[in-house]
Parts: sequence; C-alpha cells; structure tokens
Amino acid sequence: MAFILHDRVKESTTTTGTGTVDLDGAIGGFKTFVAGIGTTNRTYYAIVGRTTTEFEIGLGTVTDASPDTLSRDKVISSSNSDAKVSFSAGTKDVFCTLPASKEGLPFPSVDFGSSSAPQIITVTVDTKTSSHPYPAGGSSSGNAYYFNGLESPALRFSGVDTGAKYYYRFDTSDSSNSGHPLRFYLDAAKSTAYTTGVTTNGSGGSSGDYVQIAVDSETPNILYYQCSSHGYMGNHVVTVSNKVNSNFSTLGDVTVGSKLKLPTNTANKILVADGTSFEEVDMSGDATIASGGALTLANSGVSAASYTNSSITVDAKGRVTAASSGTAGASAGFVIAMSVAL
Repeated sequence: MAFILHDRVKESTTTTGTGTVDLDGAIGGFKTFVAGIGTTNRTYYAIVGRTTTEFEIGLGTVTDASPDTLSRDKVISSSNSDAKVSFSAGTKDVFCTLPASKEGLPFPSVDFGSSSAPQIITVTVDTKTSSHPYPAGGSSSGNAYYFNGLESPALRFSGVDTGAKYYYRFDTSDSSNSGHPLRFYLDAAKSTAYTTGVTTNGSGGSSGDYVQIAVDSETPNILYYQCSSHGYMGNHVVTVSNKVNSNFSTLGDVTVGSKLKLPTNTANKILVADGTSFEEVDMSGDATIASGGALTLANSGVSAASYTNSSITVDAKGRVTAASSGTAGASAGFVIAMSVAL
C-alpha cells in the first residue's frame, strides 16, 4: 500500500449513503482510479454531486474489483460539517485532488515559517490502519497521529540558516490528543528526547495546545515524533541540516574540508582501527602526541650525556634504561695476558 497522487483521474458514481463508493468508469479524457492510483493504494479524493450541493473531500483506498471501489477512510472536509456525507440519489463526480489543508504534507513546502507565523500542522489521534509504519501490537500502540488527516506521514523540515530559523507548529488542541502528548526524539523507541528549539503549550487535547519546533542547521537530520505516553504512534522527520545523528555509509570516497573534528577534540588523541571502525583514543605508553602533532618519547631515566668506557642496560623494547662511565686504563684481562707473554 502506498500513497499516490495522479493527474486527470476522474470517474462517476451513483452510490448513495456513507459507505464505500462504487466507481462507474472514467469520464471522457480522464483515467480510472485503478489506472492512475493503483489497487490497494491510497489517495486524496473529492466526491461532488452534479445536481446537489453535497461534497466530500478525504483520504481513501482504491480497490480493483467488479466494480472498482474507493473506500472513504478519512474525511477532511465536507458539506456535512466535515463528517461523512450520506449522499442522496443522483450522479456524483469522483476525482483525485490535493486538499488545500494538505499542501506541505507529507513533505512540507519551503515557505518560510516565522516564530510569529509558523507553518501549522493539525494533529489528531485515531485508530491505526494497516498502512502505519509501526503496526499495532506489543509495545506499539493501536492509535496513531494524523497530520491534517494523513496517517503518521514522514515529514521533511527545512531551515538551514541559523539566522532565520523555520518554525513548525503542531496544533494538538483537538480533544483526541488528550493523553497523547506529542514529543520529538532521536530514535523511534524514545530513548533520547530532543528538546532543542522545541516549545510546548499544554499536553494536548485543550484549546491553544501545541508543540512547536524551530529548525536550523544544527537540528539533527533525523528526528522522530512520538507519544510520550504510548509506543510507536508516529513516524520520522528528515531535516535539511548540517548535523547527522545517525549512522551512514558511502559507496565513494569521503573528502574532508580543512579539519576533521572528532567528538572530544582534546590533545593526545589519535584514530585507532579496531577491525570494524576507527575510534578516538588517548595515546599512552612510551610516547605522547600534542595537538600540534609533535611526538614526545617517554623519559627512560637515563640522562642525556656522553659516556666513556660505559656500562649500559637495554630493555626488551631497545631502550637504554641505565648507563654509566667506566674507569680509564687497561683491563685486568689485558694485564694478565701481557704478563704471560713476557
């Protein structure tokens, strides 16, 4: 199942009531939903009465059948106070559309949202469907967040300029948010909360409640929105930023600019391979290295000097650990040898 939008998809129907719509075939010059959207896929739809004022805009699922059908999974707006319309007799047009409230989802537009006029995303909570990225069961809640009527979409945030942050406000005032505080995390399992640039007003479910995030170049490139009280109700957010907070791999070479900066950036550290990766470790033992790159060998205890008739001690590493000068003159062995010869 995928979410699909397609141009020039339009059919007619004579279905009445609030149930699934039977599609009667494409109108001249247009495609059927099965041809344009594909069976089992979801899309935004509009149903408009030709001779009445009835209309309904929502999110539905297409099924290839006899006849083809379109389920009305989630109503976004309608002539029935934004609830399902019980359509009366007569022909209706059914077509693929992009609701105005959905502009920016699942990929928010690049329009600048300021702190005083942020981009608004309306949040509701409802039962999960089979299309949710984290199916219900175990630690995964049976509920899901819906953004502007779309079930837990993957989002994309913009805002790479620290001098002009982009603001996104999640309106959680709908009563369905009660007991489901929306928060941001660095992982889907909520091990680490992300609060930088995040402001909250209320816990959700009351008038004026919201969660707002200011995005700039330092915002992690992947965030997760989840309920702080229940597991896996949300999805992830990709941000256009300079900060990578997840593992990544490359098929090509990596070119570093003027400096490669590691987490601690302290002196006396080097990169060491452990068989799977490089890690920053302290240089220790018989040598140290300064931040400027100078290598200093450890003092072996022997004073720097010139030694004559010397006696030296060398350890297993080849270091001179002891040295002293001997007494000048002939050795005892040399004296004995000369005496015998004479």
